[in-house]
Amino acid sequence: MKKLVLTALAAVLVSTAAVAAPQGFGSSAAVPQAPAGFNNQAPSTVDGVLKNAYDDQVVTLTGRLTNYLGEDRYEFTDEAGQRIEVELDDDRNWSHIQKDQLITIVGEVDRDILSTTIEVKQAAPVQK
Repeated sequence: MKKLVLTALAAVLVSTAAVAAPQGFGSSAAVPQAPAGFNNQAPSTVDGVLKNAYDDQVVTLTGRLTNYLGEDRYEFTDEAGQRIEVELDDDRNWSHIQKDQLITIVGEVDRDILSTTIEVKQAAPVQK
């Protein structure tokens, strides 16, 4: 009988400790950080995207839509004058963006063997 009571008590203590252990998860106090010493930042220029971005990487760029290339494809020129092709999904309303207007885009890099483009997910005019 004594062994049964000790076993039950041990089981309760172990389960209580297991339930209490993950208490810090989800709180704003325990924000995970990337390991130090790695360059984990996404490029923020067209030149950086063309040289260093990987396929499906999310990037944020500031510049202008300067040329229509047909269908849902446009030429995006950043503030340094570098150009890249971007795709604006035709299922979305992009009427809040104008040609040559300074905008910030958030998009996903589409890197193929011969080309690199950005599939734009969000675009907003830059507030001055």
